[in-house]
Amino acid sequence: MLEQRTQPLHTRPRPRRTRRARLVAVLAAAVTAAALFVAFSLRDNESGPVEAAGTATASVVFDRSGGDYLRQQNADARFRSASLVKLLIGIDLVQRGIVTPANPSPRMTRMLSFSDDALAQQLWTSGGGPEIVTRTARSLGLHATPPAVAHRWGDTLISADDVVAIYRFLYTLPASKRSLVLDPLRDAAEIAADGTDQYFGIPSGLPGQRWAIKQGWAAGRGGVDAHTSGLVGTGDRYIVVVLTHHPEGTALADATRQLTATTAALAPLLR
Repeated sequence: MLEQRTQPLHTRPRPRRTRRARLVAVLAAAVTAAALFVAFSLRDNESGPVEAAGTATASVVFDRSGGDYLRQQNADARFRSASLVKLLIGIDLVQRGIVTPANPSPRMTRMLSFSDDALAQQLWTSGGGPEIVTRTARSLGLHATPPAVAHRWGDTLISADDVVAIYRFLYTLPASKRSLVLDPLRDAAEIAADGTDQYFGIPSGLPGQRWAIKQGWAAGRGGVDAHTSGLVGTGDRYIVVVLTHHPEGTALADATRQLTATTAALAPLLR
C-alpha cells in the first residue's frame, strides 16, 4: 500500500517554482508513472502487452516423472505473487536453518496451510523482508522474480515457470526438510485465515487427485489476482501452476471461478 502522508501547514507563502523546477517535477512524475506501468504490466504471448487493468493467464504443467513440460502458456509472464511468496518465506527459513526437522515452526506451518497474512508479515520482517526474495531467487535460480517491495511482500512479482522451479527445488532437499514445507501444503485448510475459501483451482478443478497446494489471491492496486499452484497426483508426479490477473473491480468469486475452469481444462494432461 502506498503511504499517504499529511503535509505540514505553511504559515508563510511558499516561493513560486521556476519554469525549470516545474519542468523537472513534471519529468520526474512521468518517469515514476512509467515505472509503475512497467512494474504492474503483464506480458501475454498471444495478445501482446497487457496492462494492469487487463486480463492475463499463465499455465504450466510439468511432469516430474518424465522431466517434461506438458503445457507452458505465458510461462515467463510476471504476475503479482500474492500469497505464493509465502513459499519463498518458508524455504528461506529452512535454508537458513531457522526451521529444521528438530525445530519445526508452528508459525511457518500455519502461514502455509492457512495462508495466514499476519504470520507471513512477522516472518517476512524477521527474515529481512526483500532480502528473503533476493536470497531465494538466487539460490533457486529464479529468472523472473525481481527484488521485492520492502513493505508489501504480496507485490513480489513471479512467473509460472519460477513457481514450477520452486516446487522442483523442494525435491532436491532431504525428505525431512522437504516435508517442513510440503506437509502444510498437503493439509491446506479449506478456509484461509482471512475467511477466504481457498479450495479453488486445483482442489475444485481436479477432483479425485492427491495434492499439496499453495494458493494466492489479491485485490486492489490496479487489479485482481487469483493463483493456484501445487503438486498433483500419486507421488507428486505433476506440478500444476495457473496464474491469473483480472481488471480492478472483478469480484474475487468470479476470478476464482474462472481460475478453476482453466485448471479443470488441464485434467486430460494428467494421465
